Amino acid sequence: MVSGLRVLSCSAVLLGAVVAVPSVSAAANCESLASLEIPDVTSITARSFPGGTFQPPDPVGFVPTAARAHASPPIPNLPAFCEVSVVVEPAINIEIWLPLPSAWTNRFQGVGGGGYAGTITWTSLASAIAAGYVTATTDTGHSAFAPNNGLGGGGFGLKQPADTLNAGLIQDFAERSELELARKGKAITRAFYGTGPRFSYWTGCSTGGRQGWIMAQRHPEEYDGYLTGSPAFNWDRFIPAELWGQVVMNNEVGAPISAAKLNAVTNAAVAACTGKSGDGTRASDAFLADPRLCTYDPAQMSCSAQPANPNCLTSKEVGAVSKIWDGPRDPHGRRLWFGLDRGASLAGLDGSFPFPISTDHFAYWLHQNPSFDWHTITEASFVTDFLNSEFKFENVIGTDSTDLDSFIEHKAKDITYHGTADQLIFSRGTTNYFERLRKRYGAQNVDKFARLFMAPGMGHCLGGAGANAFGNVFGPPVSSDPQHDILKALVDWVEAGIPPDRITATKFINDNPASGVAFTRPLCVFPKLAAYKGSGDPTDAGNWTCANGIVNDTTRDADAVLPDRGNRETNDREGDDHD
Repeated sequence: MVSGLRVLSCSAVLLGAVVAVPSVSAAANCESLASLEIPDVTSITARSFPGGTFQPPDPVGFVPTAARAHASPPIPNLPAFCEVSVVVEPAINIEIWLPLPSAWTNRFQGVGGGGYAGTITWTSLASAIAAGYVTATTDTGHSAFAPNNGLGGGGFGLKQPADTLNAGLIQDFAERSELELARKGKAITRAFYGTGPRFSYWTGCSTGGRQGWIMAQRHPEEYDGYLTGSPAFNWDRFIPAELWGQVVMNNEVGAPISAAKLNAVTNAAVAACTGKSGDGTRASDAFLADPRLCTYDPAQMSCSAQPANPNCLTSKEVGAVSKIWDGPRDPHGRRLWFGLDRGASLAGLDGSFPFPISTDHFAYWLHQNPSFDWHTITEASFVTDFLNSEFKFENVIGTDSTDLDSFIEHKAKDITYHGTADQLIFSRGTTNYFERLRKRYGAQNVDKFARLFMAPGMGHCLGGAGANAFGNVFGPPVSSDPQHDILKALVDWVEAGIPPDRITATKFINDNPASGVAFTRPLCVFPKLAAYKGSGDPTDAGNWTCANGIVNDTTRDADAVLPDRGNRETNDREGDDHD
């Protein structure tokens, strides 16, 4: 069963033949695209949308209620476009929107999803079509509303009631659907306009970031530029690590720590470190720029230290928070994966209930038992489950290969961004990947094809106390120029050869553009950090520069983690990845 999954993941043949469709002349009209014959496609529907308000169709399995008539709300103020819906066997739904020929910028944009996907990301399509892109996305081959799909949507990975891994659907989710999106989307583009796109881009955050990176690592020729936010790569390791805090609290405290206490200890850590840890923040900031430099000890919040504090921590709670921040370790004391950074909300993964994406992974993907009770996991058995996740899924969906030789040969570019206060995906997983790239290719060489911008104080994909609006996926609109909009910066890099050295991010009051700007702050190319020049208005990014960050024993310890399983089995030979 497992070996079948691994063989499937390594086969290039299964990913489908290159699409061959007529491209000599443009289609007579949108509706005529429905008659195209494309390999592996079982259904094509096409219709002209006149513009205005679009009501996304409901996915298979969605049941309307009085409170929720549709799975997705209507989208207003859209331009006219040609809507094409494609089904690739066995059940990969791909939605493609094509601007009118007069509005097309000769660009294609694939857009990613979130979580276990299972739906179409309609709002991302809307943003791209408004900017003149042909745009496409996919549900990755399953419906989030299917029965027996788990609380987090991961049940599709298990054949029920046989309770064996559904290797085909897992592969579709991990990689095949993204490749089919690119190939079928561009085939439809050629058929509609009579020519293909001049430039192709990928944009996505979270799972969408992972989808972009798996294309960059395995099929880089499909896109010229990749915008990959808060990427969910290292999937085989970070997904089980998301349950670590719950396992620790259940085993050591016997119950979840209250949200009030979790928020209090997070706020205490931020207050203790802003303006003092050397990460460039000012004392007035409510966030950390480099959480690795913050070594706040939760024992300072213990009830023995602060007996009058209603949110003080018991000795067991102090120990649990320390382990959550540190991350899971094996019996030899080696860190398996990172913990949540100080400054990131603990309530997201470690609140009253576990994050369902991680519990679904344990139940459906690891134990292959829909009734599996995560409360039975001990800290020792967690290590076994973690290593089993690597063994089963690293080559399928790990998305952690540093072999970007083909990417470099294609002259593709990537811009990745990640918030230092991400409460769901551990930001050090992203910095770890870029450090591995720098080790393999050299720091200056990596900057020629891939740049990472850490966003101090930003949460998962958006939000948070820091400057969190910069053209990021799901973020609010910003000035449409390469200095403020990170997608515009990527386009400038790809099409004009101008790499971005900094992006000006905006913090809106209450994260609402209508309320005005609270402050702006530059995002710097990793590993640099924003530093105040010492004069001028500190709320203005113009009075900040990008300076080298601190590297010391504290940061080195924070970055220490076991290499991926493949590298451990080959004595960690540099650059010997096993995707």
